[in-house]
Amino acid sequence: MRRKIFFALIFIFCGLVSLSLRGHAGERYTREGFSMNTVIRMSVYAKDEKILDDAFSLLQRLDKELSMYDLSSDISKINSMAGAEAVKVPSEVVDVVKNSLRVYELTGGVFNPLIGPVTRLWKINQGGNSVPSPASLDAAVKLSSIKNLEINDEKIFLKKSGCVLDLGGIAKGYASDRIAALLKENKISSALIDLGGNIYVIGKKPDDSNWNIGVRDPASPYGEPALVLSVHDTSVITSGGYERFKLVNGKKYTHFFDPKTGESVTNDLLSVTVVTPDGSLADGLATAFMASGYEKSIAMLKNIPDGFGVIFIRHKDNGLEISASENLREAISRAKYEMKFFRD
Repeated sequence: MRRKIFFALIFIFCGLVSLSLRGHAGERYTREGFSMNTVIRMSVYAKDEKILDDAFSLLQRLDKELSMYDLSSDISKINSMAGAEAVKVPSEVVDVVKNSLRVYELTGGVFNPLIGPVTRLWKINQGGNSVPSPASLDAAVKLSSIKNLEINDEKIFLKKSGCVLDLGGIAKGYASDRIAALLKENKISSALIDLGGNIYVIGKKPDDSNWNIGVRDPASPYGEPALVLSVHDTSVITSGGYERFKLVNGKKYTHFFDPKTGESVTNDLLSVTVVTPDGSLADGLATAFMASGYEKSIAMLKNIPDGFGVIFIRHKDNGLEISASENLREAISRAKYEMKFFRD
């Protein structure tokens, strides 16, 4: 009888703790939408869902500012005035361009915010069954020189006509940083931000457990996970060639480009996932690694400060292999393929 009472008391105590945790974090509110050309999903634990109104409003504003395809965006205004005059833009635009230059330096120019002329030539995911000519790519690469970008206080100037600022490789990462900052400023201690697979998690779940984030298996047609990451207070950003590409005469062309030649890149990497609290950095690095291939990416790691983890999924010996940085060993579970760890 005493044992029954004892276990009943434990059950009641655990239930009260659970209710206390839920009460402290608030109720769970989830909302989906579409922005930055992808499906958006946010979940927050809060007293009410007003904070989601603010988060989605911020995202829509950033999309309006940073899209090179929206002709009324601030980026399009900069591009339309290339070679003519500098354009005054919101501080957020200056901020994300500066972040892109930081990633440019860290990656030795592999990540390039002025890759826009090349992007426009290839028209990945925009239809068409042709590829750019070598001559047109040569001209586009010259326009992509970072020397053609100038930032002066609140103004951005592209020095040559035909230059195109393209922030597609960093915009969602930057947006996740800004949304996370907004939520934290409003005392949100537990949340998940999903910008089309670009994940940012705040804190832990209300039961004090980590968030479990699946990293997509690039070989699975159903989007099954290749592994699961158990994390908190960080971004998890994956870049791969399995969604945005074009087929011409049976050959696949991805949206990753060699900054020296302008050619679409296909290498041994199927996807790259970068884990760090800096979403802008994660987004830019994932893009640069995909454009570089495995061996060059490993060499690049030596020039990048610590504070992040990386997972490479690649072709290896007629199969797939997952290579991850040692600092992610404890976070990874349920790996579908052979796992190897490395120290940078």
